[in-house]
Amino acid sequence: MDLWVPMPAPEPLDRFLRALSDLREAAQEEAIILVEGDRDRSALRRLGVESRSILLVHQGLTLPEVVEKVVRLSPRRVILLTDWDAKGGRLAERLAALFQDGRLEADISLRRRLALSVLGEVRCVEDLVPWAERASEEAGAPLDHWLSGGL
Repeated sequence: MDLWVPMPAPEPLDRFLRALSDLREAAQEEAIILVEGDRDRSALRRLGVESRSILLVHQGLTLPEVVEKVVRLSPRRVILLTDWDAKGGRLAERLAALFQDGRLEADISLRRRLALSVLGEVRCVEDLVPWAERASEEAGAPLDHWLSGGL
């Protein structure tokens, strides 16, 4: 009788899963995660991030209005998770500056950690899911195995 036993996650997948775990934990601890669009929010939901913690930057409001809306929610933490292209980088910088003016510091560390974990292969948040699925399969287990704690 063969028992299927997956190998430990390879380093890029392991780094990704650890950053994702920290993101999921932050969402449970009343952080607000700002993403650019609805497909980004859907991707994070698929990766197990609580949807009530995910807000869209592009929702018909100006950036100062988005920041004001978030500040009014009084989150413990604000995580900026914009895309890893030039536009997303400028957006993260602008939002971080606006949050500092609103006496709430925005966290971009998870954005950086996720970018480093996917080895430059992903340019937008919505593409994290296909990357994670491929990396999971290459590691010998479906993504759901790793998301359920298969570290």
